Amino acid sequence: METITLSATDGFPSSLVLTLTQGVPAGSFLRLRASGVTMLRALHVTAVTARCPDRQPLPILHRFSWPAMQRDWMWHIRTLSLAQVEVPVDLPSGTQLDIHCTPDSQTPDTVDSATVIADVTWSLFVGRVGSLEDVEFLPLAAPLHLRFVAGPVDHLEAFLKPDGRLLVAGFDLYGNPSRTRGHTARVESTWAGGAPTPPVGVGETVRLEAVPPQPGEAAPHAGGRVRVVDETGRSATSNALPVALDGTPIYLGEFHWHTDFSGDGQRTLSAALTSARDELGLDFAGPADHILPNGTYMQRLPIEQAEICRRFDEPGRFCTLPGAELSGRYGHANLCAADWDTFLTIVKRFPHELQPLWRKMPDLYPLEVLAALCPAGKAMIIPHHTNIDSAVAEGVVRDDGRPYWCALHWPPPTPVLQQGLRLAEIVQQRGAFETEAPDPDWRVAWGGFGGSIRTALLRGYRIGFTGGSDNHTGWPSRATGRAGYGGLTAIQAPVLEGPALFDALYRRRCYATSGARIIADATLNDQPIGSELRLPPGARRDFRLRIQGTAPLAAVQIVSMGVVLADFPLSSDTWDLDTTWSDDRPGRPLQDVYYYVRARQTDGHCAWLSPWWVDPA
Repeated sequence: METITLSATDGFPSSLVLTLTQGVPAGSFLRLRASGVTMLRALHVTAVTARCPDRQPLPILHRFSWPAMQRDWMWHIRTLSLAQVEVPVDLPSGTQLDIHCTPDSQTPDTVDSATVIADVTWSLFVGRVGSLEDVEFLPLAAPLHLRFVAGPVDHLEAFLKPDGRLLVAGFDLYGNPSRTRGHTARVESTWAGGAPTPPVGVGETVRLEAVPPQPGEAAPHAGGRVRVVDETGRSATSNALPVALDGTPIYLGEFHWHTDFSGDGQRTLSAALTSARDELGLDFAGPADHILPNGTYMQRLPIEQAEICRRFDEPGRFCTLPGAELSGRYGHANLCAADWDTFLTIVKRFPHELQPLWRKMPDLYPLEVLAALCPAGKAMIIPHHTNIDSAVAEGVVRDDGRPYWCALHWPPPTPVLQQGLRLAEIVQQRGAFETEAPDPDWRVAWGGFGGSIRTALLRGYRIGFTGGSDNHTGWPSRATGRAGYGGLTAIQAPVLEGPALFDALYRRRCYATSGARIIADATLNDQPIGSELRLPPGARRDFRLRIQGTAPLAAVQIVSMGVVLADFPLSSDTWDLDTTWSDDRPGRPLQDVYYYVRARQTDGHCAWLSPWWVDPA
C-alpha cells in the first residue's frame, strides 16, 4: 500500500498511478473508486492509460459527475466511483495505470477541495465490475493513499475560553490547522490586566493569570480580548471573553457535520473530534452522520459512534453531544439527545416505529413521529436548510423533474411538535434561512419556498437558533471547498458538561453565528434569550443588548413579527455595543409575539440570538 504525502496548499496532483495486483482480460470493465465523497467532488478523470508496451489508452465509458451523484445519491455512496473504463486488451499483473485528472468544474465550490482538507487520507483503487450497471466490486489494485497535510503557517488564530484558557493555533493559507511545533507567541494583553503571561506555544493552550468572572458576576466592560504576536510578527486577536450578561459562561461548538460513518463523509470520527478539541478550539462537538430509518449507519453502528464519542468527553474541557441526521425528501433534521443512553434508546425504536411509516409516506417528512420519539427534556429534533431545495442549491433534480430534496413544510404546531422541536438551524455553509425573500446582507441566498425560520415563527413554532457547517469533510465548524468557517452554536450553560449543554439548548439559551466567534447576549425584562414571558398589556418591554464582535459591527437590530423594530446607530469602528431599548409602541401585539436580536459585521459574518415570546398575563 503506497502513501503519498502532499501539501494541501499545492492542490491535487494531475496524475496518479495504480498497479494491478492480478491480470485483467480484454473486455473487462474497471471502476476507479474513491474512499469518500470529497474526492468525488474534487476530481474529474480525463484519461486513463495502461503502461503496456504501447501505452494502451483505456476508453472511459462513464464519468460520475457531481450532479449525477446527487440524483442517485445512495447508489453513488455505495460505489464511490470516479469513472468506469473498458479494457480493450489483456493486461498482465503488475501493469501500471496512469490516471489523469483535473479539478471538477461541475463542483459547486470554486476552490479545489484538496486545498482545504488537511491530514485526510484519500484512498483510490480499481476493481472489476460485470457491466456498466453492476455494482459488485472486486478489488484489483492496492489502494493508493493520498495524505494531505497543512501547508506552511500563514496566520494565527486565538480562542479564548470562559475560564481563562487561551488556545493559539497556526493555520495555512486555506485555513488548515498546522501541526508545526517549536515556535511561540507572546500574549500582549489580557482582559483584566493580569500578570505577564509566559510565551505560549502555537498549537498549545495556556491559562491566563487574570481570573474571569464567576457565574452571577458581571463581566468586565472592556471587551475581554487577548492579542498574541509570534516571533515572525504574525498576530491574532481572540474573541471577547465568552460570558453572558449574568456571568454565565458561553460555550462555542458545532454539532452538524459528517464523518466516515455517513458513507459520504471523509474523515474518521476520532480525527474529527481531535481536531475540534485541539486545533479548532471548540468547547463541544457532535457528529450528525446520516442514519437510516432502520437505526443503522451505512457503514457503522450507533453503539460504535457512542463509544468513540464517550472517550472524548472530558467535563470542563471538551464535551460531545449525541446526534444523527435523518434526511428525507421533504425535510432534513438532526436528532439531538441529552446523553448517549437516551440517543441509543431512541434509535433502537426506529425499525418498529419509524421505518414502516417512512416506507409508507416517502414524500412526506415525519416531523411529528420524530418529535414523539423524543422524551420531554431529553431529546429533540433540529431541522436545517429549511428554505431551499436541491434544484437551487446544487442544480440537481430527479428524472421526473422534481428536486432531489425539497424545502421543509412546517405543519401546524402540535403539543408533540412543540415538545420535541425546540430549535432550528438558521445558518450553515449554504447560507442563512431566516427569511422568505433573499437578503444577501444577512446571507439569505434563496427564498420563497415557505420553509424559512420566520415562517415557522409566524406559524407558532417557538424555536431557538443554532448554526452548523453541514460539512462532509470531518472538520467541525469549517466550510467545505473554501477557507473559512461555516457555522457555530453558542450555548449559555453554567458548566461545560454534556447534560448541562443539552439542558441549555432545550431551554433555547443559545444563539447562532455564521462561523465567527461573536460573543452576544440580550435580555427582555431581565429574562434570558429563549424565554417565554406573560405580561399585562401595558407592561414595559425593556431590552438590554451586548454584542462583542470579531470585526467592526455593521448592523445590530431587534426583529419582531417579521419587521425590524430597532436598528441601532453604529460608527465605522464599533466592535462592541452595549445598549438598551424599549418597545413602547401603542397597540403593539400582545399574543404569541416574538422578538429576536441579530447582528452583522463588516466582514459579512452574522449572529442571530434565540427569540423571546410574549403572551398576555
